[in-house]
Amino acid sequence: MSEKPKYYITTAIAYTSGKPHIGNTYEIVLADAIARYKRSQGYDVFFQTGTDEHGQKIELKAEEAGITPKEFVDNVSTEIKRIWDLMDTSYDKFIRTTDEDHEKQVKKIFKKMYAKSVRNCSRSRYSLSSNYRCPLDLPDPLRCNPPGIPEFFLF
Repeated sequence: MSEKPKYYITTAIAYTSGKPHIGNTYEIVLADAIARYKRSQGYDVFFQTGTDEHGQKIELKAEEAGITPKEFVDNVSTEIKRIWDLMDTSYDKFIRTTDEDHEKQVKKIFKKMYAKSVRNCSRSRYSLSSNYRCPLDLPDPLRCNPPGIPEFFLF
């Protein structure tokens, strides 16, 4: 008996600044239809969706609501998942960008990308704007401080 062919499908992750809109809903319905169709054709389907839980807008919305950003995204993400479940979407994994495993994997990917980009760094390749600096020029290459953005660590 031959192994089933694999098929992976994912949606964009819904931004948690508020309830999902018609675009999020349209996308999940289409992705679900494709996943169900592929399963009916004998594919081993993995369907992933989820929420993006980072950003300044979320911080502002949480402040307006008088709660922490984590409480805010927990509420919105729970509502999005509740709606997707109410619609009986057949996703296999609902990912949240605040999930510990997600953060761990993103850090691993960025470390690999950073290691490769530093070896290949040149000003002509990385001059995306007049304010952009090559990672090799930064005092601490693991620290990212784009102009106008508060300092933060990538890793």
